[in-house]
Amino acid sequence: MYIVKIVKSGHQFTSYFYDEDLNLIESESFSDKHTTNFYLQTLPRKFNTKKTLIVVEDNGTNTVDMLLAKDENSLFIH
Repeated sequence: MYIVKIVKSGHQFTSYFYDEDLNLIESESFSDKHTTNFYLQTLPRKFNTKKTLIVVEDNGTNTVDMLLAKDENSLFIH
């Protein structure tokens, strides 16, 4: 299972994409949630992933949410 960590700080989103062994594959920054969600939905085709754990860290509210995405249609953040 792959892991995506999204760090939200104000209106800035930073994505860290890890493989099953927690090796960082790529990191990207975005200025809005819509662009971040579009990027997330490209990951299954780009890296041939089946399941992805999404960890969203919101620095503004000091919260962490986790979601399990099973396909590209479930790879998005709220």
